Amino acid sequence: MTVGEMKAMEERMVADLPWLAPIGALALAAIVAVALALALPRGRQGLAGAWVAGAHLSAAALAAGVWLDRGFKAVMEGTVVVDGAALALIGILGISGALVVALARPVVGGTDREGEFYAVLAATSLAAAVLGAAGDVALIALSLGLLSLGSFVLTGYLRASTRGNEAGLKYYIFGTVSAAVMVYGLTWWFGLAGSTSLAAIGRALPGAPEVVVIASSALVLAGLAYKASLVPFHFWAPDVYDGAPLPVAAYLSVLPKLAGLVALARVLSAALPDDTVGWSTAVAVIAAVTMTLGNLAALRQRNVVRLLAYSSIAQSGYLLMGVAALPWSDQGLPALLYYAAAYAVTNLAAFAVVLAVQRERGSVDVGAFAGLGRRHPWWTAALVLSFLSLVGIPPLAGFVGKLEVFTAAIDAGQAWLAVVAVANTVVSLHYYLRVIAPTVLDREVQPAPEPLGADRGLAVALGAATVATVLVGVAAEPLLRIAAGATMLGG
Repeated sequence: MTVGEMKAMEERMVADLPWLAPIGALALAAIVAVALALALPRGRQGLAGAWVAGAHLSAAALAAGVWLDRGFKAVMEGTVVVDGAALALIGILGISGALVVALARPVVGGTDREGEFYAVLAATSLAAAVLGAAGDVALIALSLGLLSLGSFVLTGYLRASTRGNEAGLKYYIFGTVSAAVMVYGLTWWFGLAGSTSLAAIGRALPGAPEVVVIASSALVLAGLAYKASLVPFHFWAPDVYDGAPLPVAAYLSVLPKLAGLVALARVLSAALPDDTVGWSTAVAVIAAVTMTLGNLAALRQRNVVRLLAYSSIAQSGYLLMGVAALPWSDQGLPALLYYAAAYAVTNLAAFAVVLAVQRERGSVDVGAFAGLGRRHPWWTAALVLSFLSLVGIPPLAGFVGKLEVFTAAIDAGQAWLAVVAVANTVVSLHYYLRVIAPTVLDREVQPAPEPLGADRGLAVALGAATVATVLVGVAAEPLLRIAAGATMLGG
């Protein structure tokens, strides 16, 4: 490359920087949080959390600004793709990340590494954003590694917790193996295309031997499926959610999962264009198996955190319907993005209530929720709304989200998958009602401790997520119009 060519490339990269502002906000969040963690005394570490929460919201606002003011573009020589899918993901990550910081404050506040917790959370959100926008397989591997590393650290944050240490170790082993398998598959793609660009790989794979394409694609799918907790790479989720601090479980149930699904949608669409080797059918089958296993396993759970873990696996199956529809329906991507937003606020509302109950009653067993409606009617209202939204009851966010992915599946010629999803929705009603019923109808079986004083951060997060669960459903039309304008550019 000549000096002139290098200079021209540098000028193009500098001109691309405004499109990277949302990702830059998360990078700045992590860097400044580290400095604050080192500089602030222990009693003031909450300022690092406030900074990280604000930076997450700024990233969401900047994503909206880029969408409205600059539009979509592949930047940094195609390495990063700033399109509707990436910007919508960053918006969801930004709002969800701020809510998780508020949930985490009562749990990590005053601990000896509180500032570091917020810094790692910001770095993990940064990795999730980059993963969803990566147009190059090398960047996908790097961002997935950082995302996994941050998730491992957050899971084992409470060093005195034996279950947390066990969960972190299990997560680390399973995640490392899955990521290594994915990187091995990516080396096959590089060998076939002679490039790490998804666009170049998408030009090379359709002409490659079919057996090689199927085998390498399956290896790549393993790493992203593990992050999204898709069957058969879901085994880590119940133990990790149960062992991790509850705010971390809430974080893992939303941000890495959605980043993995958006990355999966981008990788399959770009590297295997026009449904090469029939990947949409394979993904549809994985979606059906994932939602079915998640819902059936949840039926047996009495620990509400494990119940939500299996529910989260089932929700991954519903979300994956949007990915499966991508080659054959224009509704696939909007359905995926809308349902991702609906799922994020709904699941965080559910985890916020569970965290509140755990702090007051010291348990997350179904029995701990008995009589909650008489003592905490607002908590109960949030629990009922979030669980009914996860089921898909109108007019809540989950109802519109499921309606969108069901419609996309039918439009893509996968009506059988929509039928499976409807049947699974009916099954899920049982285990959600098994928690709602004693909460609303039963009296407390034993005297409960005095109600805790309301933690401000927890109350704000619970209220905001619950209101969003209702508003995203009731005022769905504007959001659906925005989602309909989302596109996914090539690498």
